[in-house]
Amino acid sequence: MSDTIATIYRILQRHFGSNPTWWPIFGDDAPFEMLLGAVLVQQTRWETVEQAILRLRDAGLLRVHALAQADTGELAPLLRPAAFHTQKAPGLIAISAYICTHYAGSTAAMLARPTAPLRQELLGLPRIGPETADVVLLYAGEHPVFVVDDYTRRLFGRVHPTVHTPPPTRFTWERARYNIVQKQIEQELTAAATPADAETPNQTGLYADYHALINEVCVRYCLARNPRCDGPPARRVYSIQEGRESYLERHDGCPLRDICAFYQARRT
Repeated sequence: MSDTIATIYRILQRHFGSNPTWWPIFGDDAPFEMLLGAVLVQQTRWETVEQAILRLRDAGLLRVHALAQADTGELAPLLRPAAFHTQKAPGLIAISAYICTHYAGSTAAMLARPTAPLRQELLGLPRIGPETADVVLLYAGEHPVFVVDDYTRRLFGRVHPTVHTPPPTRFTWERARYNIVQKQIEQELTAAATPADAETPNQTGLYADYHALINEVCVRYCLARNPRCDGPPARRVYSIQEGRESYLERHDGCPLRDICAFYQARRT
């Protein structure tokens, strides 16, 4: 009953629609705010990050130069209860100072660099690993890289989509190396794209939209424990962004049930 990665995208898009402003922005420097959010959301629910972002804004620290000069002891409490907030505080200060020193405080200027060297540069900064680097590249810098997070691994591990380009070695979505999963998804989506398909966004838009849809279906239906395959979706409100509450009125089941290997196995 499984289907392709491209099919999964179409089904999720029909169910949830597309939201070009999916990432909530509260300040006037979106690239910098996205970078902060990408670091803070590690091991943390987004609603916790959003509240921390709002506290930073209210404290005048949602600006690169201001955060670069912040005191760790004063910053850390503003980030609580984000996981590892005492470690993330000095990391964010160091990242901000780096942007000030090397790019005159312009995160956008840094993100305008070519993808490959920029990714390596991001990976050299504190608190930034492959997933966080790719979140920053995709959303803040609009670079065409697919983000592989726990939601991605969980969803594809359960739906178990067929692939046209077999990986060089046997792997499972949940445990394969980050770059192998990322390459597999990008290859499948590239192969499925057709210029005549007016509904398909450009590559960067496709990757951002797909990642957002994966997050939505995993927050609403494909929960790690006690998944809500047959509905209703979880009524979790994880952003005060206008329009997010529209999903809460749904009472149907997961739109991927018909092609999900996990769901079909549970029924037998």
